[in-house]
Amino acid sequence: MYKQEYGCMVRQKRKMRFSIVIGTYNQIETLPKLVESLDNQTFKDFEVLFCNDGSTDGTKEYLAEMKATFPFRVFTQKNKGMRLSKNLNQGIKESLGEYCVFIMGDSFPEMDYLETLNDIVDTDRLVCGIRIQVDNGKGVDIDYRFKKGLVPQEQALLLKQPWSLATGNGLTIPTEAMKKYGMWNEGIEGYGGDDNEIIARLYFKGYTVYSDPNLRLYHNWHKSKAGENNKKVIELINSYAR
Repeated sequence: MYKQEYGCMVRQKRKMRFSIVIGTYNQIETLPKLVESLDNQTFKDFEVLFCNDGSTDGTKEYLAEMKATFPFRVFTQKNKGMRLSKNLNQGIKESLGEYCVFIMGDSFPEMDYLETLNDIVDTDRLVCGIRIQVDNGKGVDIDYRFKKGLVPQEQALLLKQPWSLATGNGLTIPTEAMKKYGMWNEGIEGYGGDDNEIIARLYFKGYTVYSDPNLRLYHNWHKSKAGENNKKVIELINSYAR
């Protein structure tokens, strides 16, 4: 069922439930924990697509030699941390899953993440969970959206401007939705706002946004890059609303 190719375990092509699309740039220190978490998932019908944005810290070599129990493939672009959207789209184009689950290389999911997700995904629904901030292996803060009551403490549809209440790290999108209405917007350079844009675009095409606090993603603390593209993204979202 598997073949070894350039250090990557590749599943012979067949449809599966989830394609986990991992965007990473110079995150060699956090990737092993992510790989361990994926190895230990209680739900096993998934593949992993590592999308390397031109890392210079040994990520390429680590992925080439990595041992894992799950099927995975590796894609590399040469932009060196310049375009998250283009990087993620490398994986989406090759995905075999019904749903793409986006997780960044500085994060890792709870072991039952995919099992929980499997019960709530739907073909007309985007799904998001909550992020728990960790620093040096210790939890330091809960997701501010959850803490401030912006998203409920139970499973629920997000009805008011859901693109402002869900982030791309931990977002699940039906693969067919992106094939129909477009993937991550490659016109958005750098990092920040690209997740708001794709959520808004699909929301105004009729997709609902669903939140579940039981979907827990642990995120290694760092200074936020949000806001780099705010003006352009707001203009796009307003055009979709019209």
